[in-house]
Amino acid sequence: MTSPEHLRRRTSQAWAWVLLVLGLACSRGAPAPLTHEAYVWQRDWSPELSDALLHVPRELGALRVLARELSGPKRTPVGVAVDVEALAHSGHEVVAVLRVDGTAPLDGVSLQEVAAHARAWKARGVRVRGIEVDHDCATSSLAGYADWLERERALVKDLSLSITALPTWATSPDVKRLTSLADDVVLQVHAVRAPTLFTPEDARDYVESWSRATGRSFRVALPTYRVQLRDGTRLSSEPKDVSRFIAGLRERPVRGVTGVLWFRLGHRADLDAWSLPTLEAVVRGEPLAPSLTPRLVDAGGGTRDIVIENTGRVDADAPARLTLSGNLEVLDGVGGYAPHGTSLVARTPPRLRAGERRVVGFVRGTEVSLVVP
Repeated sequence: MTSPEHLRRRTSQAWAWVLLVLGLACSRGAPAPLTHEAYVWQRDWSPELSDALLHVPRELGALRVLARELSGPKRTPVGVAVDVEALAHSGHEVVAVLRVDGTAPLDGVSLQEVAAHARAWKARGVRVRGIEVDHDCATSSLAGYADWLERERALVKDLSLSITALPTWATSPDVKRLTSLADDVVLQVHAVRAPTLFTPEDARDYVESWSRATGRSFRVALPTYRVQLRDGTRLSSEPKDVSRFIAGLRERPVRGVTGVLWFRLGHRADLDAWSLPTLEAVVRGEPLAPSLTPRLVDAGGGTRDIVIENTGRVDADAPARLTLSGNLEVLDGVGGYAPHGTSLVARTPPRLRAGERRVVGFVRGTEVSLVVP
C-alpha cells in the first residue's frame, strides 16, 4: 500500500518533470537576443572618429574596420589610414575588412593582404577576431567567387572569415556553397534597389528570401547614413523606419538571423551619418520622437540670434519655417534660411544632430518673440 509520504514524493517529482519540459520548450521557442556590431568605414581617420570609438554604445560588440580597398576594374589601391592605437584603446573586438570593387576580377587578389593588416593590428594590442571580404560580385559570377574563396581561406586558417552578401545572390545555385565557406555572413539590405536607400518592407523580403535560400545563420547590415544622388536627390535612412524593421525581427523572428551590423559608425564631423545618441536610441528600442526647440538668444547691441536646438536623442530635420511677431526692424537668416515677411524660410531645412544647437538667423526690434505652433 502506498504511503502518503510516498505519494507526496511522487507528485513532487512529477511536477519537477513538467516544469523541466516546459522550461526546455520555452528556451527552444525564445530566440536569442540580436547582437549588434558596427562598421568603421572611413578612409581618412579624423580625431573625431578616434574619439567616437571611446563612446560607442555599450550594446555594440565588434567593430568591422575597413583595412584595405581595391577600387574599380583595375583594382586601384585606396589608402586607408587607420588609427590602430585608437582601435586598441577602444577595447572592442575588431574584424579587418578587405573591400574589392564588384566590377573587379579576383584573380591576383589575396586574403593575405588583409590578413597582414589584421596580424599587425593584433601585435599592437587590438583584439582582432578575424577578417572580412566585401565584394559585391555579380550573381552570375558566384561560382568563381566561391572557387577563389575556397583557395584563399586555406591560407588564413588562424583567422575567422566573414563575407558580405547581396540579396540578389539568393537566386543563384552557387549561393549555398559560397556561404558554407565563410564562418560569418552579412546580408546587406540597404542601397539594393535604386533609387531607394531603405524600406522596412523590402528589407524584410530580402531577409526572408535569404533565409530560405541558404538555410544558415547570418547577420543583417542596416544603414545609418544619407546620400545625395547625381541628380541632387537626397536619400536618408530614417531612424523610425530602421527601428520598425528591427521591431519586426523581434516580434516575428526570421530563421537564421542572429544579429545586426550598422553601416556606419558616425562621429561629430560625419554629418551624413546618425549621431551616436541616435544609434544608441534605435539599438535600445527607445522612443524616437524628435525634440526641436527654437528660441531667441540675446547677442548684444539690441540684436537677438534665432537659434534651433535639438534637445532630444534623435537626429531630426529643422522646421522649414520660423515665424516671429513684434516690431521687427531687421530680420535675416543664415545657413539656408532667408527672410520672407515676418518668417525665416528654408527651402531645404538642415538636419540637427542630437544635442546640436544652430544659429539660423538674427532679428532686431521691440517686443519680438517666436510664434510657436
